[in-house]
Amino acid sequence: MDTIDAFLEAMFAPYPATPRLLDAKRELHAMMEDAYADAVASGKSHNEAVGQVITDFGNLEELAPVLGILSDIRDAATPKDAAPASAPAAAPPTPDAMPSEYPVITLPEAQALAEARRTTGAQLGIGVALCVLAAAPLFLSLSLSQSDDGLGLIPLNEDQATAAGLPLALVVVALAVTLLIRRHRAFMGLTHLTDGKFTRDPVVSAWAARLRLEHEATRSRALAIAVALWILAPIPVVGAGILFQDHNGGEQLLGMTIALLIVALGLRIFLPTTWASMTHTTVTEEGRPADAAPTWRSAAENPFTEAIAGPYWISCVAIYLAWSFISSDWGITWMIWPIAGVLFGAIAAGEAGLRSWRNR
Repeated sequence: MDTIDAFLEAMFAPYPATPRLLDAKRELHAMMEDAYADAVASGKSHNEAVGQVITDFGNLEELAPVLGILSDIRDAATPKDAAPASAPAAAPPTPDAMPSEYPVITLPEAQALAEARRTTGAQLGIGVALCVLAAAPLFLSLSLSQSDDGLGLIPLNEDQATAAGLPLALVVVALAVTLLIRRHRAFMGLTHLTDGKFTRDPVVSAWAARLRLEHEATRSRALAIAVALWILAPIPVVGAGILFQDHNGGEQLLGMTIALLIVALGLRIFLPTTWASMTHTTVTEEGRPADAAPTWRSAAENPFTEAIAGPYWISCVAIYLAWSFISSDWGITWMIWPIAGVLFGAIAAGEAGLRSWRNR
């Protein structure tokens, strides 16, 4: 880190050691250290990491607005008794200086994104967990219904249990969707960040790297617990299949219900802790690179796919429900979802490949 320290000293050498500049120097030093650690963690060598840090943080004039010292360094660079010079002729704007639909991300925007994700982490965890549990009411009612031999905890046959469990499943889905929609409202005004329509900033990236490191221990613990639960999740299904293989299948459905509960619990524990790492990923990997050409477009942008996504999945739901209710073949109609997923993925991949070929 001696190289970075020496570079930082040289960067601030022309300016007076005012309290604001000293604070900015310390803050920038911490950001450069975080950026160096992040670069090394991503697989870069020491020299490569130092070179990247110096490249990203090498222009104090560009970093000054983020650090809040733009007026300080300009006042220091302009002699107070200098006569005002005549304004030079305006140079034609370069392509990089032209307005872009990818504005440079600012530190307050990144902090707002992180705060929105932190405060809505519980909603994300509960919403996704409820999505996983959507089929649990149906499985549970079927597992407790009376079989052909009259055994069962609730006095309902299979058709009646299906009629009772399906509305409950839809209620669970509705609750999940409601929670996720409410969470989405917290990101109003930040959609250009979540959509990747911004230009990265090295100072903001360094701040995000520090934020991720500060909360990585919590995320790692939650991930370890969640993975342990997900590994244990198949046990009820396998155990029910082994212990009750001669029964009518109600025990297996009960085992599947318990497995879904375990998976959902793991998601509920893990997802709320990912807000810092998700913010780091957004700030450092998504968006337009700072040195990209003005014509740059994200490889993840698929206008056609995004346009048809809503109608496509609504149509899939309509087809699934219509086919299922008309035929009552619930054990077959679920195949719509993997087929629809593969088809949608093929459409997105085809559009991305076509755009990449055209850009050659």
